[in-house]
Amino acid sequence: MSSPLTYEFCPPDHPTIRFEFELNDGQYKLIASDQTPPPWAELGFQQCHHCPYQDNSSPRHCPAAVQLAKVLKAIDHLVSYDAVDVIVKSEQRTVTQASSAQEAISSLLGLVLASSGCPHTEFLRPMARFHLPMASADETLWRACSSYMLAQYFRQKNGEHPEGLEGLLRRYEHLEVLNTYLAKRLRSQVDQDACLNAITLLDSYAKRLPHYIKHAVEELKPLYQSYLMT
Repeated sequence: MSSPLTYEFCPPDHPTIRFEFELNDGQYKLIASDQTPPPWAELGFQQCHHCPYQDNSSPRHCPAAVQLAKVLKAIDHLVSYDAVDVIVKSEQRTVTQASSAQEAISSLLGLVLASSGCPHTEFLRPMARFHLPMASADETLWRACSSYMLAQYFRQKNGEHPEGLEGLLRRYEHLEVLNTYLAKRLRSQVDQDACLNAITLLDSYAKRLPHYIKHAVEELKPLYQSYLMT
């Protein structure tokens, strides 16, 4: 079984760019295709220094790069501030929004990376399952923290010690490193700047989220007063 999800980019005076994703229902990972990955997706090319794949049993290709390669060619001609209408369709709903190319691509790449199978993006898969296209910084903060705290509930149910928010901060620090190396991979491949700027936009969220967690989470506390009443 798989869950279909489509992204459509509709630039003015240009053909619609359509992406169809099939995600495994159990794991919510992108289903592998028979497409041969390009050389820049090989594991050793600009490999992240913190990549857990370091031995002979490692896959030949970087999981994140393999999935990026599937969408890169179709969107490489877009310039960052090109206007596009974005239509995202899932089984539950259709979301339509006017956006810039870099914001639309950033949302698309966020979904792709979260469900790519990269060990450093695994913690984002619950957010991919409940994907919110073009989410704002505040929405991302709430979704990331809520998803993480539900994970701690499951840890506790398994008899494991739950982690504090420091664990989420650590994961986002690892994500920053990943974004840096992905940008290095893409820099030698793209013709326009929209893809690189989309990665930069994702990286800015990764960099800003620790600050939000430390300072802005308290701003959400009034919403939870009913849980705090004793």
